[in-house]
Amino acid sequence: MNIILCPGSAENQKFKRWSAIKFNNLALRLISLKFEVSVVLGPEEGYLEDYFLEVNCIKSPSFYELKNIGQSSDLVVCNDSFLLHFFSFINVNVIALYGPTDPSRTLPPNAYMIKSNVPSITRPCWGTKGYGNCDNGRCSCFDGLEIEDVINKVTKLLNHTHTT
Repeated sequence: MNIILCPGSAENQKFKRWSAIKFNNLALRLISLKFEVSVVLGPEEGYLEDYFLEVNCIKSPSFYELKNIGQSSDLVVCNDSFLLHFFSFINVNVIALYGPTDPSRTLPPNAYMIKSNVPSITRPCWGTKGYGNCDNGRCSCFDGLEIEDVINKVTKLLNHTHTT
């Protein structure tokens, strides 16, 4: 099965990103579970490639290429970003990783959401003066969202999708 990981988001909204290190560890773990994994990086995200030295990286694909990538995949895992909405729009199974934004406001109806289960009085911070201003650009809203949580969601969704 083919899984696409999208670790980026707009450069001015880096705080909406789950850690690239965790995305890389997720990729390696999925590969060890015999999934075929690729990482999609946008034109301003080339520097993230350094985190994915052991993973196939697709850099700066066109919209046409993104459509083909999505339609040839079994699942996409991404941050709350343009690619979440793009892949959802073309009816690809998508797991969205949520931190500071409110999934009840932005989650597409055909996407699956996962977020930290650690209680927080500040999450989501979208719409507050604290939005994007936490912990020197590292969003604490992702604290507690671990690789194992994403693996569990991936395997549950893919097992359900391919047995029905």
